[in-house]
Amino acid sequence: MDDREGLRDLAQNRLGLVILGDKGYTGESLFDDMRQKVICLMSLKPLNYKKNWPAQIRQLIFRFRRRVETVFSQLSGQLNAERVLAKSFQGLCTRLQNKVLGHNLCMAFNSIFQTPCDIGKIKQLIF
Repeated sequence: MDDREGLRDLAQNRLGLVILGDKGYTGESLFDDMRQKVICLMSLKPLNYKKNWPAQIRQLIFRFRRRVETVFSQLSGQLNAERVLAKSFQGLCTRLQNKVLGHNLCMAFNSIFQTPCDIGKIKQLIF
């Protein structure tokens, strides 16, 4: 499935969003679709693109996207989020919520037992 189609589905019935995307989310038809839904799509464009963002805007988009990609990578790698084998979107959300709940409970246990642990280092939690 094309990521742009998924974006259209996720943006359905939403107003006033600002969506940051990579170079795969360029194209006038996609921008027009989002504009009709009152959604601001700010995607990185190739450097030779005629209507490119100023350097500061490109850096800002890149910085926010890097943070999101890092979180997705951690969820995928440390919580096995890609292998939840859910059959529906609600099932996926439920399983991910359970994984995050387990993480938060371990953080609470570490706090209660006064075991130092950096919040970003899941492997140091008490399991």
